[in-house]
Amino acid sequence: MNLCTSTLPGFDFRQSLGIAAASGCSGIELRVADSYHQSLGELTVNGSRVARAVADRGLKLAVLNSYIPIEDETAVDALIEAAQRMQVPQVRVVLPRAARAAVASQANISEAIPSYQSHLAPHELINALKLSLLRLEQKAGNAGIRVLLELHWGTVMSSFSSAFMLVRELDPRYVGITFDPANMMVEGKEDWEYGLSLIRDYIANVHVKNVSWKVSDEGWTWEWSAMQQGMLDWPYLIFLIRKSGYTGDCSIEDFRVPCDSVDSAIRHVRDIRVVYEGMCKRNKLFDAGRYTAPAEMLATI
Repeated sequence: MNLCTSTLPGFDFRQSLGIAAASGCSGIELRVADSYHQSLGELTVNGSRVARAVADRGLKLAVLNSYIPIEDETAVDALIEAAQRMQVPQVRVVLPRAARAAVASQANISEAIPSYQSHLAPHELINALKLSLLRLEQKAGNAGIRVLLELHWGTVMSSFSSAFMLVRELDPRYVGITFDPANMMVEGKEDWEYGLSLIRDYIANVHVKNVSWKVSDEGWTWEWSAMQQGMLDWPYLIFLIRKSGYTGDCSIEDFRVPCDSVDSAIRHVRDIRVVYEGMCKRNKLFDAGRYTAPAEMLATI
């Protein structure tokens, strides 16, 4: 289990490494942006030093989690080169917003969308993205890394079907998907089992957090929630993820991490890790009228 450092805006790079290590995480997804924790320019100059600092804390550097638009070829090339030098197996680039991403206005939190605005019409945009992805697939293959696209609310890839439409003709060794079910729940969702089967070959990362929609006199709003209190049934999702054949990393991306002290951040991240790992180990009966699971699969949860 890794930790997304994007959840730690109140801490610098080295503090974030300390929080990840002390909370029992195995590695990190490093936020690559000008604001924090490492900019692309810093990685270009000091990438080896950054990788060494991560390794010195007993952590692996699993993903360079950038906010670089897929259409910014110069920056994407630099990101891939940095990952290759640093021996980081995966990098994330971002996709454009879906129109005005209206669901953002219903957030009961201050939340940014890792995306960019495109002025192309939907059909033109999809065609342009497919061409960009074909070029990106070749570059990633030449570098021996995988480029990740995240299932994210407010973007053109917020559902299983949209993800399948974009990646179906690409090599999953070089273009993969970060499955983030909480992001998907923000906009509603397709059936989990159907969708995971649809994109199973491309799932290369899983983000762990939870979300809730709430109603008040002012209307419906959404916000991030505790793992056991949100709308996602994580034990069932874990079952389906494993059923799909995925055996890779999961990453904590809970944006409720407190920023008042390193100790409180460690406790928060550790609690999520313990809860999630407990869900992975605990058997759960899936025969409550909604779904069933074979005994041999239950035994693996």
